[in-house]
Formats: sequence, C-alpha cells, structure tokens
Amino acid sequence: MLSRLQLSIVGVALLGCACSAPSAAPAPDAGGSAGSGAVGPIELGVPGGPDSLDFAPLEDGAVLRLQTFGQGGTHVLLGVRCVGFGQRAFVSLSVRNMLDGTQLDAPAPARPQLLFCEGEVCDLVPITMMMGGITTNDAERDGLAIEISADVHNVAGLTGHASKQATLSTADL
Repeated sequence: MLSRLQLSIVGVALLGCACSAPSAAPAPDAGGSAGSGAVGPIELGVPGGPDSLDFAPLEDGAVLRLQTFGQGGTHVLLGVRCVGFGQRAFVSLSVRNMLDGTQLDAPAPARPQLLFCEGEVCDLVPITMMMGGITTNDAERDGLAIEISADVHNVAGLTGHASKQATLSTADL
C-alpha cells in the first residue's frame, strides 16, 4: 500500500509528463522544429478573430501593417503557436530587413510566458514587435521585405524554431 506522500509524488510526476510530452510530429510546412529535445511545430501568426486574440497563421509573403499605439514608435502585431511545450515557454522573436540585413531582436523574458492552450496547442497572441530601426530614418518602409523568426524553448529543454517572410505596409501610419 502506498502512503499519501508516495501517491502525491507519483501524481505530480504523471502530471509533469502529461504537460510536456510531445504528441505530434512537426508539420513540414509549419517551420519545423530543431535542436535536441525538439517537439511539435512552431508556427508564426498574427492576431485574428473578432477580438484579435485568436491565432491566425502567417503566410509567406503576407503584408504586415506597421502601427503606432499612441506613445510613438512603430510596431507589428504577431503571434506564435507552439505544440507540445506545455502552458509556459520562453518565446523570442527577430526580424531581419531582407534588403540590408539589419536585424531587430526581441529576446525572451527572464521567466517563461503563459500561453493560452487548448490541449497540446498553445498560443501567445498578440505579441508586439517594435520595428524602430529596421531601416534608416530616411529609408522607405512601405513594401520592405522582412524575415520574421521565432525561437521557443521551455524549462524542460524542448526547443523549436519557425520563420516566415513578409512585407511591411505603412498604410495605417
């Protein structure tokens, strides 16, 4: 007969396995995952749905509208979908100017971010990516080709990566 302490330990161990075990192989068109401990796909997206809190996949070549949010500066709104990472993960983004190679980085925070999950599929939406500095001040941003990359990892050491190409629009500025 197991003691209450032993049953609690077994229960916590099973819960930990259920939260981080991969359940799906990477989809070939979802950006894939890489590195040791890789799990299901990472997918880049944008906010969607009636409240802009749903994940909508980002298609290669999509147009992303630069926006300002009152305080100045320019941003794009993005999203990241993770499969098999559990409810918390470290998410970092980078955007590279395809014309001159300038790169902007948004490193992952010091603590894992809480993701919105439905089963093994978890989303981080919206993510505000600052775009100041993607070009020189006098360069044209409308129509600028960029590559967006997302890197995801969790405390268990699982990793994933995705990237997509897009074009910036200044229509909303």
